Amino acid sequence: MSRARTTGLSAGEAVLGLVIEHPDHGFSLERRLQERFAAARFAYSTAYSALRRLQKDGLVRVVQADETAGEEVTYEATQKGVEHLRAWVRAPTDAPVSREELHAKIALCEPRDLPRLIDAVHTEELACIAELDRIRERMVAEARQTNGRPLAEAQWSQLMDRGVVHGEAAFWGGRIRQLSQLRSYLEELRSEAERRALAEHRRGLSEGRRTG
Repeated sequence: MSRARTTGLSAGEAVLGLVIEHPDHGFSLERRLQERFAAARFAYSTAYSALRRLQKDGLVRVVQADETAGEEVTYEATQKGVEHLRAWVRAPTDAPVSREELHAKIALCEPRDLPRLIDAVHTEELACIAELDRIRERMVAEARQTNGRPLAEAQWSQLMDRGVVHGEAAFWGGRIRQLSQLRSYLEELRSEAERRALAEHRRGLSEGRRTG
């Protein structure tokens, strides 16, 4: 699956998730992709390319439209496609994971996926804390080396490196705060997710008895 120009988010999973939410045609999916995942900066026509690959892989199928009326064909997800997306949402991801990929998994998750996503956010949070600790150790080591030396005696490259390190520390500190807030929000939804997952399970049992 192709990926966004600046992130690791797969266009295939993003488009597949939108089709699973409700069947749609290419033009509408293109618009929804840009609106829902704007931060990923997908190129124009990405949805059409992704749909062709998804169809080839058996993850979506075409629902024939009235071609005489000039209508675009509508795509719906296959059972294989649904299972593929659920596996992708729940799959562990090497930290640090891209912000866009993590947010896409949350946006496309089902209530029963929430516990694993909370764990994924926490894992990402710990990875960011470890990275910030590493940067702070470097800052302390550099401070010991300079030991109050005046700016005029420092090499220019050292001064620039110091600015970069401080910027990195600020970035990872902000990322940790974002993840902590996100995890707290998901934790607040845990009981509601459990309620909805149980209701979904009961509906499945009821439908199974009717068709059995």
